[in-house]
Amino acid sequence: MVKIQKDVFWKAAIITVIVFLFGVGLGYSLENSRIDDVRDEYQNIELQWADAKLQSLYYQFLSPESCDAAIQENLRFSDKVYVEGLKLERYENANQLLNKMTYEKRKYALLKVEFWLNSVNLKEKCGADYVNLLYFYINDPEIVSKSEQDTQSVILKTLKDEMGSKLMLIPLPFDMDIATINIIKNTYNITTTPTILINEKIRLEGLQSLEDLRQNL
Repeated sequence: MVKIQKDVFWKAAIITVIVFLFGVGLGYSLENSRIDDVRDEYQNIELQWADAKLQSLYYQFLSPESCDAAIQENLRFSDKVYVEGLKLERYENANQLLNKMTYEKRKYALLKVEFWLNSVNLKEKCGADYVNLLYFYINDPEIVSKSEQDTQSVILKTLKDEMGSKLMLIPLPFDMDIATINIIKNTYNITTTPTILINEKIRLEGLQSLEDLRQNL
């Protein structure tokens, strides 16, 4: 009887291990599939980034007659960048086993910097009346910081939904050691997160309510 019980125990243990390993393997495969999906998306983003860089060069020689068309194209590009950001957030929330998205996220951050530079340039040259809003966040926050950032993100999304194309919402990672973003941080004295920079003039540190943001726009 004891031998039978031991045999049953070991068989159950082996089955449990097999099921566990199968589950881990399946989860790993699914995560790799998600990463492949993200990379497919970023092939499109790389083309958009190249397009944004060419736009930057073009805007340097922009004539007043081209302002309306340039502003409309930048607004359209703003919507594309925003939608891609939401996709990335969904992919990241689903990614539990692997951490292979850092490279893709850095590329996306550079795309957003390029877009911000275009937006600043068009405001100066063409008098565009939209609001530039940079939101600095921690890419890999601790639990307390994550809760605060999640709250701020929801508030900013609400503001973006309210203002539409009148608001250029540009989230930038504070802690990914991207040289251009480091320069922006030093230029505008961004030393903590969350921090919001409005129209390259108004710096708001800490969690901001929807009403606080509205008052500073």
